[in-house]
Amino acid sequence: MKRALPREVPGILGMTRVFGIEFDVDPLVVVFAALYAFAGNLWQWMVVFASLLVHEAAHAVTAAGFGFAVARISVTPIGAVASLEGDIQLRPEAEAAVAMSGPMTSLVLAAMGYLLLIYGNADRGKIEFFVGANIVLAMFNLIPAFPLDGGRVLRALMTERLGVASATRKAVGMSRVIGIGIAVLGVAGVAAGYFNFLVPALGLFILIAAERERQSAVCAGLKSVMGKRVSLSKRGALPVRLLVAAPEMTACDLLRKVTSSDFTVVSVIGAGGREIGRLSELELLEGISMLGPDAEVREVLAGRKD
Repeated sequence: MKRALPREVPGILGMTRVFGIEFDVDPLVVVFAALYAFAGNLWQWMVVFASLLVHEAAHAVTAAGFGFAVARISVTPIGAVASLEGDIQLRPEAEAAVAMSGPMTSLVLAAMGYLLLIYGNADRGKIEFFVGANIVLAMFNLIPAFPLDGGRVLRALMTERLGVASATRKAVGMSRVIGIGIAVLGVAGVAAGYFNFLVPALGLFILIAAERERQSAVCAGLKSVMGKRVSLSKRGALPVRLLVAAPEMTACDLLRKVTSSDFTVVSVIGAGGREIGRLSELELLEGISMLGPDAEVREVLAGRKD
């Protein structure tokens, strides 16, 4: 099913379609290009911009290899952003591979530039800038904070063990620490004359992106369970994971323990140490929809449809 994408104001090319993919170019691209040309640094902007486009194209190609279609590519003054159809965070191996493909591609570009420095006859200053820009781009994107590639790799590595909802919350916590650290360091650097305002702005940007990911954490858990419902109907069988829970635990807290890899069956243990019943993660999800996320596990167990 195609995921609904937010409506946006068309760019200078409107919503142009190329091979079924919508391309939208922000008008600020032209403005930035004109400003850099006026300052005599147009070639530097073009190098960074082209490197960002290749970086984003690597994400799109890798995502397509995992079966995630690219619905839209939005070109902005600082690069391009690909919008995918589907929820890639529900497949941690795919999310990790897609996220890492961008930095790895930037490092490959840097290596190619370095070889050109050694064996080629091109302008040395421009090639050195190209190499440096791609190394910085790769290293910067590996910072383990949303919305950077490193933040998505961090979530993917934790998803198999914790589930997508819990992994998202932990990755959001790391993003907040990094965002606050960059913001504080940036403000101090601006005051001392070492940095410009882009550094604290970056910290603020990370904090905003982390908050957006936090708000989607619960929905991610629900989508994970629903995805396994579809997978169970298609495949007929899934690996099972047994989880023990106390009857007074809330259904929402229990849902956070559900992982993305295995189908979870919950054994509810009473005060006497005896099992009082079992719930599948699908029954848990149905209980949340009927009783609310704050309902206790005992209430979900009592209200399920046998």
